[in-house]
Amino acid sequence: MRSILSIAILLAAGSAQADWTPRVISDQFVTTLNYGGGALSYREDASKGGPVWQAVSELMKTPNILQQGLNGRVAQLVSQNGATFLSGTVSGNAQVTIRPDASGVAYISLSGLNYQVRNRYSGRKLGVINYSCTNTLTLSNMVLTAQYGTADGSMAAGKAGMTATTSSSTDCDSNLSWILPVVGDVLINKAEGKIDSAIQSGVQASLAQVKDALLYKPGQNLLSGLNKLVPADKVVSLPDGRTFPVGRYVQDNFRYLLGNSQITLRLGNYLQVQPVNQDPGMYSNAASELLSLNLSSPAFALGLKVNEEQALSWSWNSQCDPRHPETVCQEP
Repeated sequence: MRSILSIAILLAAGSAQADWTPRVISDQFVTTLNYGGGALSYREDASKGGPVWQAVSELMKTPNILQQGLNGRVAQLVSQNGATFLSGTVSGNAQVTIRPDASGVAYISLSGLNYQVRNRYSGRKLGVINYSCTNTLTLSNMVLTAQYGTADGSMAAGKAGMTATTSSSTDCDSNLSWILPVVGDVLINKAEGKIDSAIQSGVQASLAQVKDALLYKPGQNLLSGLNKLVPADKVVSLPDGRTFPVGRYVQDNFRYLLGNSQITLRLGNYLQVQPVNQDPGMYSNAASELLSLNLSSPAFALGLKVNEEQALSWSWNSQCDPRHPETVCQEP
């Protein structure tokens, strides 16, 4: 019996943890800039917290700021309708479009994100039946919109909006899903454009984060995220042999670009390499797109991408089970 038990423990342990584990040798942010048929790439050590890292880090905060703004108000709505707020999570990759017009107003929209809310409702029905229900509400294909002034970057009050495709499912321990309160309906109505001032503030704050991180905050100087992504010393070699000081142009003409450029921005994901079960070799490389940006005005256009690139080494993690550190799994 002891032998059978030992084999069972080893088999369970062997499937639990042993794998090849990566170690980051170098971590680089690589920017590739395209202008006029020419291209330029430049690197930055991610561990140094340089200007590209700073710009990317600020932009990457956008989903979390939206999540905080929505959760604060949604938790109140759930509570007011007799349920308990469990969680609210924003996921996806944000896509942003900024479009100015001649009146000095810029229209900013954000899409590509989803919001999932979980809440619980429990109690007694008819004085006899106890129940506990968990409702999951999903807002997919979210589109957030707002306006700001191109002269100073100030967000226009009362101009934020949100739409989404909604779905709702309920899981009850007693199959009494019909007793769930109208929390889902309340949130769905909110998602269809009937948003109150608190949710509107959350939407506006998330869009302001993008605008501030990429362009500038009201009242600040014009040393913006765009200047950090395209430093003043960057020069592109063109196909005809000439060179163009693209970084200096962006810095010297920033006010013109603010008021006359359409910008599209797509945010990606930080690189997170996980352990693997098959031998990857001693060394490897991995890459992930962090952002892609296109800027177009009547006088100037550029494209820009920032990738995170890591050089990795791999080693065998022989620990089969953290609960039994003495158990060792041999490398295959």
